[in-house]
Amino acid sequence: MRIPKKIKLLNQTIDIKIDNDFCDAKSVLGQANINHNEIVLCTRHEGRAVPVDRQAHTLMHELAHFIFFLVGRVDLYTDELLADTFATILHDLLENNNFKL
Repeated sequence: MRIPKKIKLLNQTIDIKIDNDFCDAKSVLGQANINHNEIVLCTRHEGRAVPVDRQAHTLMHELAHFIFFLVGRVDLYTDELLADTFATILHDLLENNNFKL
């Protein structure tokens, strides 16, 4: 999966940025910044390359936070386990099907 620079979701444009220093400092592989419509990901973490599949899963995880927030489920958007479970399903759906719209 190619990681895009922008994603349009529910009338919002979300910028996708790569910031390895941020990820190392926070000890994360990604973070959703809801207030600024931004997702930060890393391609390297703790001096090692992050596999592309892990980057894609992290993107789906951070998008899950956005989805819950944008549909008004503020009570769910900070739930890390739910975001990760939803991301696993979404990533599998996108990777294992040939969608043509």
